[in-house]
Amino acid sequence: MTIRQPILKTREIKVSSRENYYICLLVEPTLPFFHMETIQLNTTQNVSLEFPVASVADRILAYALDLIIMGVYALAIVLTFVVWLQMDADIMLFLFFLPLPFYHFLFELLFQGQSPGKKMMKIKVFKADGSQLTPGSCFVRWIFRLFDVTATSGALATIFIIVNGKGQRLGDIAAGTTILKTSRKHTFQQTLWTEVEENYEPFYPEAEVLSDQDVQLIQEVIYTTTSNDRPDTYMKLLTNTREAIEKKTNTMAKQTDIEYLQTMVKDYNACHRG
Repeated sequence: MTIRQPILKTREIKVSSRENYYICLLVEPTLPFFHMETIQLNTTQNVSLEFPVASVADRILAYALDLIIMGVYALAIVLTFVVWLQMDADIMLFLFFLPLPFYHFLFELLFQGQSPGKKMMKIKVFKADGSQLTPGSCFVRWIFRLFDVTATSGALATIFIIVNGKGQRLGDIAAGTTILKTSRKHTFQQTLWTEVEENYEPFYPEAEVLSDQDVQLIQEVIYTTTSNDRPDTYMKLLTNTREAIEKKTNTMAKQTDIEYLQTMVKDYNACHRG
C-alpha cells in the first residue's frame, strides 16, 4: 500500500471492467464512516488515476434501498396472487419469493457488480486486483453476507469495513473485492470532444491512432492536474501520460507535457471531425 500526503479533494473516476487496472490504496484523513481511502489506478498505459472507495454510509444506504425494493416486491406478490387472485398461497409464495434470497448474488452477477440500491448510490463491486468481477467472487460475497450482514444486522460488516481500511467487509476480503464509487462530475473540460477551429490543421496527425479511451484518459489527467491545489504533485502523472502517448503515436513532444497533451486532444478531434 502506497501512502502519500493527504489529498483533501478527490475526484470520482468511473471504472471500466474492460480495462486491466491495478489498484493500490491511499489513505485519506477523513471520518471512515462517511469517507474511505482514495484509490490509485494504474491503467494499461501505466498512468495512475485516483478515486474514492465507497464509504460505510454509501453502502448502508444502498443496502437500505435494496431492502425497500425487496419489500415492495414481496408486498406486490402477496397482494396480487394471494389477496387479489386468491391462488394457493404455499405454491405461489414459494415460486415468487424464491428469488429474494438470491437478490444480491443475481444482480451483482448479471449487472457487473451493481444491485439496484448500489446503482442508485453510484457504487459497484469491483475486484481488488483490477480484474473483471467473476461469478465465483459474487458467490463468495453472497455466502459471507449471511454471516457479516444478515446474522449481525450489518454490524460485523461495518466493523470490518472501518478496521480493514480498504473498504472491505469479510465477504469482500474472502472474494478479493472492494466497492468503489463510480459517479463522476462532468465538466466541459472533461468531455471527450473539444471544439476545433474550422481551418485548424493537426500539429500531430498521428493523434488519429488514439482511441476514445485514450483521449478520455488524457482529459482526466489534464483535469486532475489543473484543478488540484497542489499541481506539482501531479507532474509525474503528466510525464507518464505524455510518455505513454508518445510511444503509442510514435511522436516526440515539442512542447511542455500539458501543452503536448492538450494539443493531442485537439488534434484527435481535428482528425475525427465530421
